[in-house]
Amino acid sequence: MSDATTDLKKDLQTSLTHLQTLRDEVRVKLHLAGKDLKDQWNKLEPHIDQVQDAAKNLSEASREAVADAVKKLEKFRASFR
Repeated sequence: MSDATTDLKKDLQTSLTHLQTLRDEVRVKLHLAGKDLKDQWNKLEPHIDQVQDAAKNLSEASREAVADAVKKLEKFRASFR
């Protein structure tokens, strides 16, 4: 495996771990949230699943997709405050 591929794999794994942590935090907060936030979550969660599946391809596109999903999930998490 080349250094670039190894770096990409490490970067994707780190980002996916962060994405999963965010997802878990949001699920806990959703348990206490209102219907509007739950509706937003129901739209966002399938996208997260798709991104996690796409990350298996180890490509720049998957790295960008994961980074975008992290941003969206962080923004959603911030809406709880």
